[in-house]
Amino acid sequence: MDSKTIWKRMVQVAAGALVLGLTTLPSLAQRRYAASDNMSGFVHWIELFDADSRRIDPRDPAAKPYSPEKTCGRCHDYTTISHGWHFNAVDDQAHHGRPGQPWVWSDERTGTHLPLSYRGWKGTYNPDELGMTRWEVAAKLGGYMPGGGVGSAESVAQDSAATEQPEFQPEQRASVTGPLPVDCMMCHHNTGSGYSPFVWTEQIEQQNFAYAPTAAAGLARVSGGMSRIADDFDPSAEGAADKLPKLEYDIDRFASDGKVFFDLVREPKNDSCYYCHTNMPADAVTGQRWLHDEDVHLQAGMSCVDCHRNALDHHMVRGFDGEVHPAGSLVAALSCQGCHMSQPADAMGEPGVWEKSDLANVGRLGAPLPQHRGLPPLHFEKMTCTACHAGPAPETQLGRQMNSIAHRLGEHWKRTGEEQPGIVAAIHLPVSYSDTSSEHSAGEEAADTSGTSVYTPHRLMWPSMWGTLGEDGFQVLHPEQAYALLKKPLKVRREFTEELADVSLSLTERKELLGEDRARVKDEERTAEENAKLQAAEAEKRKAQVSERMVAALEALEEEFPGKQAVFVSGGVGFVRDAEEGYKPADDPRLNEVVAPYAWPIAHNVRPARQSLGATGCLECHSQQSSFFHSVVTPVGVLPDQPTVSKQTHEMQQADMLRLTTWNQMFAGRALFKVAALLAFGLTVLIFLAALSSSLSGAWRRKILR
Repeated sequence: MDSKTIWKRMVQVAAGALVLGLTTLPSLAQRRYAASDNMSGFVHWIELFDADSRRIDPRDPAAKPYSPEKTCGRCHDYTTISHGWHFNAVDDQAHHGRPGQPWVWSDERTGTHLPLSYRGWKGTYNPDELGMTRWEVAAKLGGYMPGGGVGSAESVAQDSAATEQPEFQPEQRASVTGPLPVDCMMCHHNTGSGYSPFVWTEQIEQQNFAYAPTAAAGLARVSGGMSRIADDFDPSAEGAADKLPKLEYDIDRFASDGKVFFDLVREPKNDSCYYCHTNMPADAVTGQRWLHDEDVHLQAGMSCVDCHRNALDHHMVRGFDGEVHPAGSLVAALSCQGCHMSQPADAMGEPGVWEKSDLANVGRLGAPLPQHRGLPPLHFEKMTCTACHAGPAPETQLGRQMNSIAHRLGEHWKRTGEEQPGIVAAIHLPVSYSDTSSEHSAGEEAADTSGTSVYTPHRLMWPSMWGTLGEDGFQVLHPEQAYALLKKPLKVRREFTEELADVSLSLTERKELLGEDRARVKDEERTAEENAKLQAAEAEKRKAQVSERMVAALEALEEEFPGKQAVFVSGGVGFVRDAEEGYKPADDPRLNEVVAPYAWPIAHNVRPARQSLGATGCLECHSQQSSFFHSVVTPVGVLPDQPTVSKQTHEMQQADMLRLTTWNQMFAGRALFKVAALLAFGLTVLIFLAALSSSLSGAWRRKILR
């Protein structure tokens, strides 16, 4: 065989090997990950690996924290999982959908409560545009995240490009703490397994990013915090290991072969969801929780993930009408209407266009078919299911609400229900489904009420922030920047509202008010009139103190930013400096959207049919006293004794009050009209029968006479 033939054969063999390799790559990749595909869950006795893929020996004093990526990722597609809904907020290609609950950056020192989102929801602020680094957001808010996402290595690597005001930024500490890992057990731990999301939050606050999964799972005791380590920390320097948090593994958690038992579940339990998604009336934290009911679906034995499902990609089904999901229109069956009524005729799930064409999706998990007897079909075009069946029932005054992310529910301290940010619910606002990914806000620039807009219950929060107003519009100050500039003029160190309001009358002032003899008398021994005098004097002194400090703060900002007007936003008002009044509400239309509350829809708690809106009759909504249109919405401010301007819900709904009033008046006489109509019908029948009887009698008489 000559050399030419040999080379030809070699090329053919190589080509065949290449083709074979390419065809087997998918199967090889699939084999890399394990799956039991059994309805019975796999018992996880597994080895632990650290971030360097080294097997952990719990007896090694230098052992590092375990890495969920290197441990769980040996059998599960960590990369695919870590880009689902809970992780993709910073991904520009993420499915945004309708507005949702924001992250809230709260800085008690400056009275800042800022709704944040990377998803472009109108009324929220993009942290990148405010100069907040991704690491900062992870360190500040990561205690109520499952890790990854904004704290991932890929995300924090973009910090240098996202920072617009580096002179006011804390040093970039991602090189010190490392990224925030995804903790699979955050969602997949079994109730009673010993996993503690509270410990996860505590570790994040100490910047112990890498240690948080280990500590939360109870695998080791962690002492010390990365927050105490200097910004110029060099992990390779001599003695550097002594500065790191101390890690002591619990030997009893390890079997003789070095494996650890993870008590986990495939489908997360409700308790896992509740840690970040608890929403409750504010009075529940003061002992009134027993008066409130749980979601009717949960009471019936369902779980959160029965509706909020996801595949391996972890793109959680949010379940709202018209949702466009990466899986396609199949998720329509997991919405209220899709489960209780039928799959939408339109593939995009346009509300109001439903037909019983695919009964296979109706009645999931035994969902009953609603009767809605006597309810005009127009209601299905103008209202979502949740408008009548979810959230707090409308009241004459919108009540305060609290939730995990905004109010850090889970941390152990006594609450009063008045904590900031002030969130109220429920108000029915229109949402346009012509484009469910469109921006949405509340207030005078509320959602579009034309086209296919439908009423949906919402929560509201009023942002508070410091900023400047110039030719380029309103610019929000980074909270750390605001504190650096305002800590001296405001004279606040820890709590904005309390410290501004903290005044006391001197002995001299009490003598002027009460006289020499009564000035030293204890409060409980004074007369009601004397106490009223002192309270009025304290209120006046408080007002003067707030005005003095606010003016000083606004002046400090205007000195720092020449040519711009300093603004403090609180309770739906933008306050500016005034030569005569000290400070006053601004009258500038450029601030209308800035001061407007951010609104996001409510889907829970779902109430039973007999507690649904309208269950007692049409007048529950169609009357001049209806809470649906006339409930009072009072903004919540952070300034002491701040006066706010209340509105009725119809003002925020932009409802046509002339038509609404006319309609309500018609309904007010509807019952009488029905009675009158029945009487008229009965009288007509009687007259007809009398005439018929008379006619028949006359016919018989004539017949007899013949």
